[in-house]
Amino acid sequence: MIPLMRAWTSAAAFVIAFAYAGGMPRNGYAATKPGDSPYAERLGELVNQYRQQRGARPLQVDSALSALAREHSIVMAKAARLSHDEFPSRVRRSGYRVCVENVGWNYHTSEAQFDGWRRSPEHDRNLLDARVTRMGIGVASNYVTFVACQ
Repeated sequence: MIPLMRAWTSAAAFVIAFAYAGGMPRNGYAATKPGDSPYAERLGELVNQYRQQRGARPLQVDSALSALAREHSIVMAKAARLSHDEFPSRVRRSGYRVCVENVGWNYHTSEAQFDGWRRSPEHDRNLLDARVTRMGIGVASNYVTFVACQ
């Protein structure tokens, strides 16, 4: 029992140290303008590069959508779980008719998060949705929310 506890404690310490040293911001950030969050800003760049490569229009960063995304990332971080809970409420509060949303957790770089979404057919569809024109990305702890609307 004692060796198992030591192994678990060592593993937990490694995970904490790795997360602390990683590129993922630990505080809440929203991509509202350059410099707000390098993680969110880079993720937005990757989304727009990908959209352009696939013949879709790039998305404009919308500070209100970024605030909604950040708010949801904070809620997920507090609950310690991924969710799309209250998505219809976020759509209503956005003021737009059509929105899509991707959420993510524990990807330590923007590139890794983007690749995770790109490899998932449902998330990839949201990244390339031709109906949307604006986006917001919010980060809190290891939780990320991408919201794009028209």
